[in-house]
Amino acid sequence: MLLFDVHTHIGLDLAFYLRGWWPYATSAVDLLAEMDANGIDQAVCFPFGVPCAFDPYAFADHMTLDLQPDRVPFDRENQALINEVQKFDTDSRLHVLAMFDPSRKVDEQIKNLQPLADKIAGLKLQGTLIKAPVADLLDGGKPLMQFAQQHDMPVLIHTAIYDQDVWAQPADCLKVAEAYPDVRFNLAHSHRFHEPTLRIAAQMPNVWVDCSAHIIHCNAALENAAHVAKPSERVNADFTNPAAALQAVYDILGPSYLWGTDNPFMSWVDDSIFQICTYKAEADALHALPAAIKKSMASDAPQAWLFGSKES
Repeated sequence: MLLFDVHTHIGLDLAFYLRGWWPYATSAVDLLAEMDANGIDQAVCFPFGVPCAFDPYAFADHMTLDLQPDRVPFDRENQALINEVQKFDTDSRLHVLAMFDPSRKVDEQIKNLQPLADKIAGLKLQGTLIKAPVADLLDGGKPLMQFAQQHDMPVLIHTAIYDQDVWAQPADCLKVAEAYPDVRFNLAHSHRFHEPTLRIAAQMPNVWVDCSAHIIHCNAALENAAHVAKPSERVNADFTNPAAALQAVYDILGPSYLWGTDNPFMSWVDDSIFQICTYKAEADALHALPAAIKKSMASDAPQAWLFGSKES
């Protein structure tokens, strides 16, 4: 049985580094070592969130996103990741997703993605960091979903429940998934334990949900932090026990629930949050699950999302 981590990053984020945020870099070699140490066979990987097409000094100094002249979002990172994986992943354990921006220079992004179509496994959006609304995929960003549909590629989308995050709300992500029924979506981060949208996702045949950065979300739930669902809408779970919390979400999602770490972003340190976790802690929660749930989350569901359809 192959075990998959469906949510990992590889690369460098100069904007994070200059602002003093962490983590800001990791490599394919680092990821493979973590996988080997924790019994994980394969992983889905993609670049970091703020591409160098945006001025990193403007982000670091003013938190602004200034697209540099003659640049296109992720015009370097996607190819750089492909090159790195080809060099170091000699056993073909890593499945590359290309990052995209649904709000800026979409036609130019499609032009850049076309030559990569046979080298990538799918697409990834982190709209919060680049202030790109997922809802733009219903309008100007449509060609990106048409590209995914044309090449039968899965799409992974970051979600956020924090009220001020207008870019990645689970409800908007679900509207996008409904609009493209032939695309297989992974709407990440357990919807921050937001039970109403998890129950909707469970009924949609083209939607999966991953548990990435699970430990820090459990900690956030214990603290009633604003970046997880409020108590009245939160999954009823024992958040002191990460494996039990996984099982509580699995009870809602069943074969739609995917295991992923968000490596290295199972930790997050910025201007207001200081949360450090490890790959081992994420993997320990997986390995503590009942065998059938572990197989579903880390083997069956990942392969269905990546390569085929959901179990009935």
